[in-house]
Amino acid sequence: MTRMRAYLLTGAALGLLSIGAVGCTEPGPAPASAKPAPPTTSAAATPPGRGTAAAAAQEKRVKEVLDTVSPDAPEFVESGVERVEDGVHHRSRLTKGSAYQLAVVCVGEGTVVPVVGGEETEAVPCDGVTVTHRVASAPAELPLAVEGRAGASGAVGWRVVAVTG
Repeated sequence: MTRMRAYLLTGAALGLLSIGAVGCTEPGPAPASAKPAPPTTSAAATPPGRGTAAAAAQEKRVKEVLDTVSPDAPEFVESGVERVEDGVHHRSRLTKGSAYQLAVVCVGEGTVVPVVGGEETEAVPCDGVTVTHRVASAPAELPLAVEGRAGASGAVGWRVVAVTG
């Protein structure tokens, strides 16, 4: 039984390695008789709002909107920016029982939905306007997820600040 198990495990490992190797190889050069692919324009190759320059501009705009609180300010906890297509998946370490304010902003197209501590909050349109959510009594670790609704694209940012008083 032990020998059979070893053979099965070895076979499975080799199978996974071969699949990984195939998936990681780059295509070889095109045959000499193959016709070159027609050139594509960046507008045709990349949907609107998803090109490198557009994405960089969207991320810059998100950062500008969120930069109303300096990272050096005592109330600042953390912030981040992601592509809407990638979503936000983050866990903030907070002081249990303290109050915080979460700000979410999206620049691009469509709408994103923040999920704070497992609960869906107000949808955020990708119009560059900040939507805030108050966490009255925070847990020690607060999960945050932001997912785009169908057709959403652009950049999404979030910021957590401590609420004093």
